[in-house]
Amino acid sequence: MQAEPAPGVFQAVGETIGRATELIQIEFRLAKAELSEKAERAGGGLALILIGAVLVIPALFLLLQSIVLGLIAMGMSPVGATLLVAVVTIAVGLGFVMTGRKQLTAEALVPDRTLNDIRRDGALVKEKLT
Repeated sequence: MQAEPAPGVFQAVGETIGRATELIQIEFRLAKAELSEKAERAGGGLALILIGAVLVIPALFLLLQSIVLGLIAMGMSPVGATLLVAVVTIAVGLGFVMTGRKQLTAEALVPDRTLNDIRRDGALVKEKLT
């Protein structure tokens, strides 16, 4: 006749499973919070791209205006001033666009803290059950 396992074993396994379930729920809440944070960051990136686009459009207009003025006047002072303003505006606008793009990369949006926690917790649960 085979001896039945002690009730303490069933209780320990039950507690481990209960704690693992609770841990998974906590990790899902953390993942949700982190994804919300990443979405907020993406929104900031989109805002910077929008600001960049708003600055690039008038710059393109100024470049076109400077070409027209150059053809009409052939004088350096109005065209030179217009070109300088246009080039600076383009540089600032592109700076905003590039900064916003960096915040929208797939790598920047991955909930890495949560994924690391889930891996660590999975290893801990596996260790406790073996």
